[in-house]
This record gives sequence, C-alpha cells and structure tokens, in this order.
Amino acid sequence: MEAKDALKIPFEATKKVIRVTKALFAPKATEIWWDKGIKRELHYRGKHIINAELCIGCGMCSRACPVNCIDMVPTGVKKPRAVPKVRANECMFCGLCEDACPTKPEKAIKLTDHYSMILEDVTWDKLTEYVFEPENLEEALEKAKKMEELLEKKKQEALKKKQQAQQAKAKAEAKKEQPSLEKGKEEKPQQGDNSQKGSKGEE
Repeated sequence: MEAKDALKIPFEATKKVIRVTKALFAPKATEIWWDKGIKRELHYRGKHIINAELCIGCGMCSRACPVNCIDMVPTGVKKPRAVPKVRANECMFCGLCEDACPTKPEKAIKLTDHYSMILEDVTWDKLTEYVFEPENLEEALEKAKKMEELLEKKKQEALKKKQQAQQAKAKAEAKKEQPSLEKGKEEKPQQGDNSQKGSKGEE
C-alpha cells in the first residue's frame, strides 16, 4: 500500500464522522406542522367547506365534478332540497365545484387552505368514510322548516282573506239584487188589479 492510499483512509473516515455529526445537530427535515401555523400558497386547494345555509340545493357542484365524488343528499325541505357531500378519497381537489356554485357573493362550497386530513391506521374502509359534510346542517334545516311554515301560514291567511273578500262581494251583490226583486213583486199585483178593473167596467 502506498503512502497516498494510507492517508486516504483516515481522511475519508473523518469526512464521514463530520457528516454524521452535522446530521445529528441539523434541524429536522419534517416538523409537527399543526403547531407551527404554516400557511399554504395562495392557490392551494385543501379541505372543502360546505355552508348549508347558503346552499340552494341546485346540484351544479355535483354535475361539474369530473370524478363524480359529490353526492347530493336529500334534506326533506324545499330549500335546500339536497346538500352536497364530498368523498375525500376520490376528490382530486380541482376546484370546479366551487367555480360552478351559483351562490353570490359567497360560495356555498369552497376549497380552503386547511390540509389537516391525516388518518391513523389508514385502510380503504377508513378512507371511504372520510367525507366533507355541510357545516351547521341541522341549524340550517330548522331555519328552512320554520321559513316554510311561516310562508305556508301567510299563504293560508292570504287565501282566507281572499275568500272573505269574495263572500263579502257576493253578499253586496245579493243585497243590490234584492230591492229590484221586491219592486218586481210589487208591480205584478198592480197589473193584475188593473186587468180586473177593466173587465168589471166592460160588464
């Protein structure tokens, strides 16, 4: 072994020791991000938010979805008659659902910069259970039911007033017709008396 090769061995070993020492004291490559408040890029598309109060149940988001991962679930009320639920395991976060949503100025469905979608013990069953559902759905449905009841009540009141107005009009017309009928009844006996008088005079 030459002197150069003999000197190379400790030099390479020293380099490796330095590299390992640097790695020990270097900051971690990954960090617990939820404690850091890390913000995403401006156009980052993360977790969906669905506002049940703004949703009109048109289903445009479901029609626009290129992977058919949005289900319209019936609510049992007229508005919204259905609300979207997004299957996260199939979604590709394209944002077309948000673009298609017609509600203004705020969208009923929109993608956020929230990316806390970690699942422990990930299995296909767990992924299929991971769904973005509408927020405050129960409150929105209660409001919608109350609104429907109020509208129905107003409708019934308006119908009742209309019927009362029609009845009052019919009574007024009947009162107008009654005097003319009475006059007609009075005129008929008088005509009969005149005819009787005429026959007596002839005798």
